[in-house]
Amino acid sequence: VPPEEFEYNQSTMQAFYFFDSVTIDGDNVDADDWVGAFNGNICVGARQWDTSLCGGEHCEVPIMGDDNGPGTEGYMLSGDIPTFKIYDASSNIFYDASPSLNVPWANIVIMPLII
Repeated sequence: VPPEEFEYNQSTMQAFYFFDSVTIDGDNVDADDWVGAFNGNICVGARQWDTSLCGGEHCEVPIMGDDNGPGTEGYMLSGDIPTFKIYDASSNIFYDASPSLNVPWANIVIMPLII
């Protein structure tokens, strides 16, 4: 179950941002930690960072767009740049995260990044 701050609604407009690694102060995050994507203060996607469940060693964060449906108001529009946060479950702390690139969101895009 994601932390409350990382809850979001499903949308028909989506992009997937893959991360080669996710670290806090140079240490890899744990399998019970989470990465969340945001458009301003609105969570638009999240993933628990258990790489054993991600089909390889790399996980992705699904990032939802505004499809004009209920619950997606304020979600990503083409050209918006998502921001990211990491939830450290063992410490119950949220960290602002900086990806290796600031990639504009577009529907059905897959981007490899590093946090």
